[in-house]
This record gives sequence, structure tokens and C-alpha cells, in this order.
Amino acid sequence: MRPPILHEFNGTKCMYFDACFARLFSFSGLAVSVALLITAPAANAVDLIDVRDFESLSQLAAERSQQEYEPAPELPEPLASWQYDDYMKVKYRSERATWFDQGLPFWLETFHRGFVQTDLVELFTLNPSPSGDPISQRIAFNTNDFSYDAPLNADEIPPAGHAGFRVVGPFPNRPDAQEMLSFIGSSYFRGRSGDTIYGASARGLAINIAMMQEEEFPDFRAFWIQMPAADSDQIAILAFMDSPSLTGAYRFRLIPGNAVTRVKVQANVYYRDRPEKIALAPLTSMWMWGDGLKGPPKDKRPSVHDSDGMLIQTGPNEWRWRAFARQSYPSVTSTEVESLHGFGLIQRNRAFYHYDDHNARYDKRPSVWIKPDTPWPNGRIELLELPGAHEGIDNLAAYWLPPKDESAGDQSANDTDPPLESVANPGLAVAASDIVSKPDGSTEPIQPSLEFAYEVSFFAGDPPEHNVLGRATNLSVTRPEDDDEPIEMEIRFAGPVLRGLPADHPPSIQSSAIAGEICEKELKRTDEGDWILRLGVTLAEDNSGERPVELSLQLISEDQPVSETFGYLLPPTEPEFVYPAVYTRQE
Repeated sequence: MRPPILHEFNGTKCMYFDACFARLFSFSGLAVSVALLITAPAANAVDLIDVRDFESLSQLAAERSQQEYEPAPELPEPLASWQYDDYMKVKYRSERATWFDQGLPFWLETFHRGFVQTDLVELFTLNPSPSGDPISQRIAFNTNDFSYDAPLNADEIPPAGHAGFRVVGPFPNRPDAQEMLSFIGSSYFRGRSGDTIYGASARGLAINIAMMQEEEFPDFRAFWIQMPAADSDQIAILAFMDSPSLTGAYRFRLIPGNAVTRVKVQANVYYRDRPEKIALAPLTSMWMWGDGLKGPPKDKRPSVHDSDGMLIQTGPNEWRWRAFARQSYPSVTSTEVESLHGFGLIQRNRAFYHYDDHNARYDKRPSVWIKPDTPWPNGRIELLELPGAHEGIDNLAAYWLPPKDESAGDQSANDTDPPLESVANPGLAVAASDIVSKPDGSTEPIQPSLEFAYEVSFFAGDPPEHNVLGRATNLSVTRPEDDDEPIEMEIRFAGPVLRGLPADHPPSIQSSAIAGEICEKELKRTDEGDWILRLGVTLAEDNSGERPVELSLQLISEDQPVSETFGYLLPPTEPEFVYPAVYTRQE
């Protein structure tokens, strides 16, 4: 198999894989070899029912990291044999929700196991008590919480437990209750604002993603949801993460809003065995076709995607935009960042006609933005783009990779090396060594291998703070019939600072290319004050068409940037895909 090709330009590395790798790489699966630290549980070991707060949850995660990983029980029959149509016959009875009709701002509904929802999670509520210490109460699985359409029979459903849960309630100043946040499957969670619907997802953590091996998926195995006060505008959630390589204690704080819904995240991670690659704040989404790529001939929708680009903020007024370009094979781009202020998968185009889909309503899908509590230093953002089979499967992932020597702490017990404390950057603290339990039974605390905190936001369009520099709002790619002719591209930039530039004083174009050359450029102002950049791209002499061309463009006026930096991975030829029948059949 041909090894991956890696290019670098201004800190951005682009890796291209051949078709053989496409058959080996999978978003799902598990192929890891772990060396486990096994100790007998202490007499005062924390159990799930004992968790009351983030501190006791962290103690649970620390203790479990010293014990052998135990896989969750397999899904029993008949749930394991259910197909999609079977699962859709199961519906939650909203009147059975936890805290429903109790005058509280939020209540909880659970997800049934079955079909692809094989994970088992334990659910608890943390309720106030006169003593001040919360009371932990298990949410038991009950078939009475669900309706089962024929031919399903509730009497034949085993006590299989929960697959996940969702938070339901009214958004501010809106009368109707709606789903706001859900946790289901591995460490995935999705949120939305009152003005958007569900779209791209977030994950608690990613392990060995986009490598020449199967990815390891950590699971949220248990949740504790704190009962909110009647006048509260937020709700707190604790989660226990478990995987062959690590355990984790997570705290989420949901603050729903009509324009923006925020989820505050704090995590302590404890390694069983040091992962080769660990990715923080991973996001996943879907892009099938849109700007720069035509869809299948019998599907007339102009665009089909949950997100149309990745945005990175590296300073107060430093923004990098990468428009998605679905290749016919997996591709990974890696961008080195000295100081990460934020990144996300953005659904920038909000016009209905851009999608023309009354059912999916891609124009209402949210952007998902990650903002560290303090900037994360000296790491990189990776973007994984897979070919994807259809719009029902995510084929994009973006995540932060901290410096390797920091994200992978020494797992050996060492009394002389204290844990590294990050005073300048409390948002991302990394332990240099774990203090493990001693054979003599001493109870020294087990320090986290990794600590981090950030905020996930769900909203429409771009982050509110990205409101000055010009943004790339539209992209078109036209390939010539003659291979000797350049590929023509057109990029539209819009923004307040650009509208202030007169037509007779256009900005300059700062541009570069890898595996290709920009042979012609033209920039014109529209009547609305936007600027349209037209350029031609040819392949480099050493590129016979097997590699895409990496482009980087920015508009400059009086030595100052007036636009975000635009990045794009341009396929030399129109990528070809085998679409399922739903896209190709004759109606």
C-alpha cells in the first residue's frame, strides 16, 4: 500500500491516503492492545450510587482507572435483531418523563436500547435534601415509559436498560417544550438553540482517530443529573467515561438560549494505558455535496450538509476558514496552532434555497463552536474528511491535539516527580505522572493524566465575535474540458470591513498553493460591497493529478488583513462516488 503523502504550508499539513487505506480506516471498531494497571478495590471504593459531585466522580474515575476494563453487556434479544423500522416503532411517553409536570424548567426522557443503540448507560438524579447533601436516585428502566407499535409487544421486551437520555424544556420566553440536549451512543452529545434544530455532534473524547488502525471509542457509562431549582436557567450533568485505555470524570452545565445554547465542559481523564493519540473536544458532522461539488444527477438539491466549513480562531482578529471538499478517499489536514482561541464546524450558509429541502431543513442546522476556558497552546487542529455513503452518516471530524509529550503522561508510579501544574493555562492542565495505589494499600490520591475545560456553543451562522473581517460566503469550481487549461474558481468575500473599501482601491491578494500554482487572479467589488475573487489553478509539474491542490488565500489592505484566511483542498478532477439507490433511482 502506498504510504500517505504529507505536505506542509505555513503550519498546515495535508495528508492524502490512497484507496487501500479507505478500506482499512473505519470510524467505528476497536483494535487496541492495552497494559492494565490492576489493583484490588479499596475498602472505601466509590460506587456509582455514591457519586454526589464532581469530586466524588473524579475519585470513582481514578479508582476505576486502576482496575481492569470491563466491556458493557451485550444487547439482548430481541433488541439485538431489531432493524430500523422496529426501532422507530418505539416512542417515549412524554408524560412519564423524570420531573415532568413538577413546575421545573427541565425534565428528562430516556432512549430505548435496540438496533444500533447497543450502549448501556446508568442514569441517576441528584435531588436536594434537608441536610444539603444531594440524594442519588437511580432512574430505572421501565417498559411503561414507552409505547410499542405492533407487532412489537411490551411484554416481550427484556429489562435491557437505557441507551441514553435527553433534556427537554421550554427555551426562554417560549411556551412549547422542546428537546435541547441529548446524550446517546459512545461519548456523543448534540445540542441546539431555540432558533436551530439538531445537526452536528460533539464528543467527549477521541482516541487513535485517523490513524492506520481502528479507532477506540470511549463510552459515557453513567450519568448523574442534578435536579434544577424552579427558577433556574441551567442544569448540571455529571458523566463517567470508560474505555480500555482510560477513564474520565466529566461535568456539563447546559445553559439553553434562543440564539445561543452553551454547554460548559470540565473533564479529568485518567489513563489505564497511555493512548498513542488522544483528541480533545472532537466534533463530527456531515457534508455530501455543495459549493465546489455537484450532487448525483437525479437529486436536484443544490447542497446537502450539516456544516459547510471549519473555522479556527488563533487570536482576537485571526480567523482561518476551510471550506469542505469531499474527496473520493479519506483525507486529513493538520493545522499547527500556537494559541487556540476557538474552533468549530460552521453551517455558514443559512439560505433555504441553498439546500431546497423542506424535510431535512439544512438551513436550520446549528454551527458548533469550541472555546477553551483559556487559550490552548502549541497544538494542532486536525480535520478528517471521509467519502461517506449518504447523508445519514457523519463523514467529518475536527478535534484538538495537544502537544504529544503533554497529552501522553508517564504512567509509571513515581514519588519524586510531582504532577505538572499549569498555572498560566488552567484551561488545559496535564499531569506529568500518575500517582497510583501502592501494593501496601496506602491511599495516595491518583492525579488526573489530563485536565481540561471548555465551552461548546450551538447557534446559527458564524460566532458573533467573527463580525469584522470578510468571510468566504460562496465558492464555485469549474473544471475545463481540456486538461491543459486551468481550473477556474470563484470565491465571494463579504463583511463590514470589506464594504468600506472603494472599488478603485481593491485589496491585494495574498495567496499560496501546494501541488499546484495560481496562474491568474481577478478581484471585483459588487454593488453590495462584497468582493468576488476569480482565479485559475494549474497542477504543479510534479503533480500528475494524483494529489489535490492545497490553496491558501487572504485579502490584505494597507498591510492589514481584511478577510479571514481561506483554505481549500482542490481535487484536480471531479471526485466520483457510488451513491445509494435513494439518490440515483428514477422517480
